[in-house]
Amino acid sequence: MRFAAFTTVAASAGEATNAADMLDNLRQQTVLAEELGFEAMWLGEHHFGPYGVGDLPNPILLGADLAARTSRIRIGQMANIAPWWHPIRLAEDLSILDNMTRGRLDVGFGRGIWPYEGPQFHPNADPRKDRENRELFRETVEIVRKIWSDPYFSHTGANYSFPAEDTVFSHPSYPPDPAWQDGERVTRLRVTPRPFQKPHPPLWMTVSTDNSVTTAAEMGLKACYWQPPPARVRQRMELYAEVRSGLEGRLFTLGEDQAVMRSTYVASSMEEARRDAEAAIMSSFVFNDPFRGRQVFTNPGEELGNDVKLDWDFLEPRTLLVGSPDNVAEKVQELQEVCSLEYLLVEFTHTGLPLRKTLKNLEEFATKVMPRFSGGNLDSPIG
Repeated sequence: MRFAAFTTVAASAGEATNAADMLDNLRQQTVLAEELGFEAMWLGEHHFGPYGVGDLPNPILLGADLAARTSRIRIGQMANIAPWWHPIRLAEDLSILDNMTRGRLDVGFGRGIWPYEGPQFHPNADPRKDRENRELFRETVEIVRKIWSDPYFSHTGANYSFPAEDTVFSHPSYPPDPAWQDGERVTRLRVTPRPFQKPHPPLWMTVSTDNSVTTAAEMGLKACYWQPPPARVRQRMELYAEVRSGLEGRLFTLGEDQAVMRSTYVASSMEEARRDAEAAIMSSFVFNDPFRGRQVFTNPGEELGNDVKLDWDFLEPRTLLVGSPDNVAEKVQELQEVCSLEYLLVEFTHTGLPLRKTLKNLEEFATKVMPRFSGGNLDSPIG
């Protein structure tokens, strides 16, 4: 099994009082993650946080800073929220980062979950407009792939058309080039640079529903599951493998091209973990309820009543990697046995947790849990 670290740059209690301090903390965390043998550092994307937590508006830019301070750990986004980006800028910025890192980039795409974010970027980005949002997501990712697969590209779709109408270009030193011109009229665009990895970096999608799992498989994107319990993860992994096998004409095995993300806190005991991290971890789940939908936390065939609270007692046995190293390793083993899990993203930062405990959490997982599994090989990129 392979292991990576994930964060939305949660603020440390009483220590990181501004953005510069939080970024300094993240630098320390990333350098330590590389030293400890994590395969990658994945960053989320969020905007406009009304409570001042979890805002990370540009994981690509921040990834460039982290890459400059490391030499082996891979840098990823889980995820760039595709409907909130202009597709050409998204392709350009990711390609620059891939070249800056000489191929240490992993790319994740998401549709977005919070209704107050999406509409600020595009009228069809609102996740409550499911059809429009999914169409915009597909089109944006399609354009990024076109840009990376062809020296010149054009596109006509529901949301974007390139080149823009009446685009012209001429230069006295160069005759018109039929590869991208009809006379002076520009028919195709040249977008640079090309990605360092060929044909492009590994591409992922965050998924929370069967519909999104199907979308990821149809588009040939690797799938990352945020929090479902093991039985639900297996059901969705089976769906992913079935759809992708049918489309690509070869058998995809359970767990292939798929990952799970888990909120994690390793302490000396379950009691210490709960005392240290309950409030911090629960703040994230409360904030995500009901945007993702409660089905995220259910087993197949299960429905939750309105009286069910997404509290520690409900979530700990289902989705959390918390407690002693033995507790956490047992849960990782369960994911491996039930889902044939090959790749685990460890969400190690939690809002309000002191930096020293955040770093200790990362170290405890790496030194006391990871060695029990076959993970942490930084010399093997994600294929």
